[in-house]
Amino acid sequence: MTKTIPDYLRLHGHNEPATASIPKQKTPLEAFWQSYAEVTGWRIDQKSIDRGEIAILPAVNLQTAEMNPEIAVSKIAATRLAESANRLAGEVKRNREKLRLQEMELASRAPILGAEVDQQTLYSRLDAVLTRALSGTGSQAAAIYLLDEDTQQLHCRLTQGLPEDCLEKPPRSLRGSRGDLQAMVDRVVAITDLQAQDAETWSSPEDGFASAICATIESDGIPIGTLWIFAEKQKSFGVAERTVAELSASEIGERLKQASAEKQSVHELRHEPAQELAQWQFESLPVGSLVASGWRVDGLLESPRPWATGWHLWDILPDGTLMVVLAEAVDDSVKGAMTAALARAALTAHTSYRHKPNELLQRVSDTLWQSSTAEQLLSMLYARIDPFTGEGELAAAGSLQAVIANRYGSRSACTASSEPLNASIEVDPVTESFQLQPGETLMAFTNGLAESFSGSNSLSHALQDAMAAKDLNPLARVRRQIAKDELVLERGAVTLFRE
Repeated sequence: MTKTIPDYLRLHGHNEPATASIPKQKTPLEAFWQSYAEVTGWRIDQKSIDRGEIAILPAVNLQTAEMNPEIAVSKIAATRLAESANRLAGEVKRNREKLRLQEMELASRAPILGAEVDQQTLYSRLDAVLTRALSGTGSQAAAIYLLDEDTQQLHCRLTQGLPEDCLEKPPRSLRGSRGDLQAMVDRVVAITDLQAQDAETWSSPEDGFASAICATIESDGIPIGTLWIFAEKQKSFGVAERTVAELSASEIGERLKQASAEKQSVHELRHEPAQELAQWQFESLPVGSLVASGWRVDGLLESPRPWATGWHLWDILPDGTLMVVLAEAVDDSVKGAMTAALARAALTAHTSYRHKPNELLQRVSDTLWQSSTAEQLLSMLYARIDPFTGEGELAAAGSLQAVIANRYGSRSACTASSEPLNASIEVDPVTESFQLQPGETLMAFTNGLAESFSGSNSLSHALQDAMAAKDLNPLARVRRQIAKDELVLERGAVTLFRE
């Protein structure tokens, strides 16, 4: 049986493709900087943006500025405007990056993603497919459009060579999209002239292009979307270009299928005991808050393993003083996680009556000593502060450290180390007294966090910079400086900030 395509669906092209190309439109950001130069008489130095700063240069000569004083703006005012615009542009860029990763999550068609790196990996793989497709067809832009669950609309998930705002456009209706529909029937369709009189019937998703190829994206033989490849100049796509488009669409379908399977595996792992332990640990950690009038507290815990061997805690004791605690088991296995949980329960039980910091550490160590014959070694730093005077005292066992910082500098609150809890019957912790002035932060931290900073960029300097910026959440600012670094050792910290 021979499949016959009706005349009104057949492809009609020119034997001699036109050489004219469609002018490329400026992006909104490029158009803004052009208007900025025309209005202010200054232009942005693009090299300075790459260096993370703003520098402006004259956009007109002195004679032009004197002839047109209404467009001459002072350099100070122009710089301020440029800095504000650059901050807005950065925010837009970050939002688009989040949108792009979200599109990768939706493209994988899975309910749960394991981590952000999975989204980034999927993006890189699909972006490489688009790059090869453009090279193989001699085209300038491409986009992936995937169907929603109701197979009624096509959502743009990934683009290359198109304006950055393409992902922000509303979805297209599949009904009436002739190019997409015919591609789902014939697997691939080539459109020679998108500027012809009847070109609108193809319902091209993007304007400003002369020719295009549309290929269907399938998963297990079922169409899930389309791949559009656009050319700026009018051209006739041959068998080779059509084959490249069809193979690229097939690879995209396989990549999405693989990503979906990987995410499903991650979803199934959530039911393993280690994952359940990690979930319990996460849910039991306190959330940063205003613990008392003028006192803000926050904590950090990051682990390269599914579980953590540390924790942080804070509270107001019965006598009205504030207490902050940081702990980390020496054993980094699941046994260490259980040791940390036992120590936390012991600390909660022993803080209900009068005590000194070194006495509390002794009681926690006694609990660990009596509860098992195994070595349940734990580092712990316990600090108490009078919220009215800022006077405090701390006791530390193991390898934990503490520092006090303000906008002008920092000083050590605890640097010496001692044996961890449960190493012997008698605990000999390091004890210190300190005074926390308004505008200062006490930070206790683990070796894992300290080793994330190196050279002149020490953790103390990072905390000082956060205080100089008058950040009400200095720990979050410190965390952002190492957010992209590889997580090798568990990082833990707790901060107490006096406003």
